[in-house]
Amino acid sequence: MFEITILVASLGLILATVSFISGLQAVKIRGSVDTRIHRLNGYLMFLAYLFLAGLSFVKGGINLSSIASWGTGLAIILTKIWVVKSGRAYKFGSWLGIMLIITWLIIVYTYIPI
Repeated sequence: MFEITILVASLGLILATVSFISGLQAVKIRGSVDTRIHRLNGYLMFLAYLFLAGLSFVKGGINLSSIASWGTGLAIILTKIWVVKSGRAYKFGSWLGIMLIITWLIIVYTYIPI
């Protein structure tokens, strides 16, 4: 049976990976097409993350481990946004970008409702 959550989670992982790669290029050249692609990937990935978290709470119920895991992933995403907005992307952007991929691999695939 087709599950939309698996499709959205897989697209989110792809977007996080592409965002990581385009983010490395965007740090070097501001205002480029790579920067716009990176920003679009980030917005789509963030929306997919919120969609999956909402579905997880609706289908699986609200428990402490689920809240802690989805909250940790959201904190990583928001920290990455803060680092980029504060101008520290060149120093810390790659570490947080790879943490987004790890977030998708661990948190999302552990707590997506099937």
